Formats: sequence, structure tokens, C-alpha cells
Amino acid sequence: MENQNKKIGFFSRVKIAVTKLENYGMFLEEKSSVAIKYFFLIVLCLAFVIALVETYTVMQMVSKGYEYMKNELPDFSYVDGNLKFAQEVQAYDEEYDFYMITDTADEVLQEKLQEYKSSIKSMGIIFLKDKVIYKVGGSEAEYQYRDFVEQYGFENLDKGKLIEEIDKIGLVGIGVALFMMLIFSVYIFQVVNSFMDWMIMCIFAFVTARICRISMQMRHAWNISIYALTLSIILSMLYHVAYYLTDFYTEYFRVVYLLIAYVYVVAVILMIKSDLIRQQIEVAKIVEIQKQMQKETEERKQENPDKPEKKKNKKEEENREDTIDEEPDGSEI
Repeated sequence: MENQNKKIGFFSRVKIAVTKLENYGMFLEEKSSVAIKYFFLIVLCLAFVIALVETYTVMQMVSKGYEYMKNELPDFSYVDGNLKFAQEVQAYDEEYDFYMITDTADEVLQEKLQEYKSSIKSMGIIFLKDKVIYKVGGSEAEYQYRDFVEQYGFENLDKGKLIEEIDKIGLVGIGVALFMMLIFSVYIFQVVNSFMDWMIMCIFAFVTARICRISMQMRHAWNISIYALTLSIILSMLYHVAYYLTDFYTEYFRVVYLLIAYVYVVAVILMIKSDLIRQQIEVAKIVEIQKQMQKETEERKQENPDKPEKKKNKKEEENREDTIDEEPDGSEI
């Protein structure tokens, strides 16, 4: 059975996991390493799609920002770790709900900086003299220009040189680099997140099996749990795609995500219990038939104990009669 399971392709396993709960029994006895390989592959597919869609979304913003920088952004220069704009900017893009603020004065009051941050409701970036602040929702991150620019070998930079370097790389090159960075970070995050869900589902499957009075080993619960999570992982992928492309959001998705997996686990365990009960009934019927046949045989023996003797005596009598018939009667003399 294990050799047959190994021959099942990845996408065939996905189909069985989602649509054929009655076939989950084939996964019970396979090695745990097969289930682990399946887990990493399906999470990789999830990360690939999310990273691809996110790259597409970000590159649309980058392309639009690049055109803005070439045509509208004031001149700027970067020298010895400090950035200076020819004039300060407060720009807003309604399509992406994105703010860009520049204030490269020698000193920016804390109250003024807080005002800038408060004006960014969804997403935005603030360029200061020595650092940049990137804000998304309620989280923000700060980066020193020196750490970022010198990493790429630029000691001095201005608008013209930056546009020239971007043209050398090309937006496609930037997109590929962004995709590689995103798929790595998204994959690590999804592996950790999905693995925690897997552990929870494994414990749930083990406890549920005990409640249903099924003797299930932990490795069996381990195997069932990852396949039961398949549909939830696929729906998570679709949800992320919808979020990045249409801004669709629901706070109850996490609840639905886990609920579907729980339903799959319970359904599979109940099917296993049903199969066991059916097998027990069939075995009981076979045993009952065997007992009935044995009883009938014993009854026949009790009713006809002398039957073999009678057959034997009858045969001996026939032989004696034949012998008497063959003896001479004296007429031959």
C-alpha cells in the first residue's frame, strides 16, 4: 500500500484530500515523511501565489511612483548620509491610498513628525534628512539612508543618477528581485503559521478519535491533519489573492479557516469508525455462518451415527452372495 501511495502525484493527493474523504484511509499507514513532504509542497504553492500577486500589486505602485519621480518629483541629492530635496513635498495617491511626505530640514520637531504619521491612514513614506519612515496601517519601520545606500555602493546620489540606475536594472529586474525576496519571506511565514495549525489539528484529531473510541496512534492523526488542512490552505490562498487585488477583507476568515479543517477531521474520523463497524459486522456474520455450519455438521453426525457401518455391512453381504453363486453345483461332472 505504501508503494502505491508514493506513486500518487501531488495534485492527485490534493484532489483526494479535498473531494474524497472516504479515501483518507490510504494515508493512515504511509510514512510520516510523505505527509511532511506534502505539507512543504502545498505551503510552497501557497507562498508562490501570494508572492506573485503581491509582487504584481507592488510593481504597479512602483511603476506609477517611477513615472511620478521622473516627471513631478523635485530634484534631490544624497551626500554623506544626508538627503536634501529642492522643495518639500506632501503628495497623496487616491488609487492606492498612499502618502509621500518629504521634510529634510536639519531638525524636525517631534510634534511635526507625529502630525506627518497621523496623516497616513493606510500606507505612506516619510523622507527625513537622515532616515526614511515607512508606515503601513498601525506598524512602521525606520531605515537609515547610510545603511541602505552604501550597501549598494553609492556614496553620492541624486535624482538623475537614481533614474539612470533604475533604467539599467529595468522594472522587470526590480520585479524579479522583489518576487524572490517576497517568496522567501512569505514561505517562511506560512510554514511557521501553517505548522502551528497542523499541530493543533493533530491534537484535535487524536482526541476526537479517542472520544469516538477509535484506537488511533499519533502518527495517524499527524497524517490525517495535514490532508484535512488542504482545503483551508487553498481558501487562504484565494483570500490573499482577493485581498491584494480587490482589498476584500473579513475579520472572520481565520475562524472559517480553522472550522473547515475541524469539520474535515471529524468527518474523516466518523467515516473510519463507520468502516470499522461495517468490518466488525461482516466478521461477525462470517463467524456466525461458520458456527451454524459446524452445528449442522454435528447434528447430522448425531442423527446418523451407524450409517457408515451399514454401508460397509451391505457391501460385505453382496460380496458373499456373489461368492456363493460362483461355487460348483456338481452338474459339471
